[in-house]
Amino acid sequence: FSTDFLTDRAIEFMADSGSSPFCLMVSLPDPHGPNTVRAPYDTMYKDAVVPIPASLVRKPAQIPAWGKPAGVKPAQLQKLMRNYYGMVKCIDDNVGQILDTLRERNLLDRTIIVFTSDHGDLCGEHGRLNKGVPYEGSARIPFLIHCPHKIKGNTIVNAALGTVDFLPTILSLMDTPVPDKVDGRNAAALFTNPKADDWEDIAFVRSPSQRDRPANGWISAITEQFKLVYSFNEEPWLIDLINDPNELTNLFGQPAHREKSRWMTERLLAYGKANDDEYLSNPRIRSWVDQVLKSSRAINE
Repeated sequence: FSTDFLTDRAIEFMADSGSSPFCLMVSLPDPHGPNTVRAPYDTMYKDAVVPIPASLVRKPAQIPAWGKPAGVKPAQLQKLMRNYYGMVKCIDDNVGQILDTLRERNLLDRTIIVFTSDHGDLCGEHGRLNKGVPYEGSARIPFLIHCPHKIKGNTIVNAALGTVDFLPTILSLMDTPVPDKVDGRNAAALFTNPKADDWEDIAFVRSPSQRDRPANGWISAITEQFKLVYSFNEEPWLIDLINDPNELTNLFGQPAHREKSRWMTERLLAYGKANDDEYLSNPRIRSWVDQVLKSSRAINE
């Protein structure tokens, strides 16, 4: 089974490294469709009652074009998620073996450990499985870090970060100079000093370039509380992630949120200019961007 196999290879690698420093990335495929797992994990949660997401069934006004449901049914979700839980438990146990190996070799307090993912899985939220949309279930990922002598246990960082920030942050925690041309931002201070106040709380997420399906493109700016999504084929969506965790209500255009929309739009434009992002040149997106900036200027004047 792939999770076991890759864990065994990781443990062998650490044994072969002797006393030399090492960098190891263990890329486990699961949890992933078709949601199969070996015994005993395949039956471990066979009687679990799977909670049905509140967003599984939505009204038309609560469905953006980029978030159309794939028709997931509650009964289907019950079966899929029980195996999903088993896959996650199998990962937990195997990661435990890796940590035990570091302990046995007296390396745990000398090793930075990161547990993260390449994307989330909607698991029935918004009537969808898998990924590919800016909903939290798809775009938000775990990021757990163990960095002895630098990051205190139970430290929680709520600021918006992107995976592009990973490299400069880890290099900084290793006291290694960050090359000038590395993308992303060094967020080490957020972990070592949670009260740091000079971090600009915003991250950017976009769909892959889809030249064969250009109507489906979207790009978003995300803070701890708000998410602004521009797409090729409809008005933007502004979501309050704290007061609307199911992401069902579009606040875009409401007077109370115009300043927030303007600020996030300006930061999105700055990102697009710095990275030559083609999506910010899309005529539909550009039209909405201009409207947001023009509306905000008119109010300020």
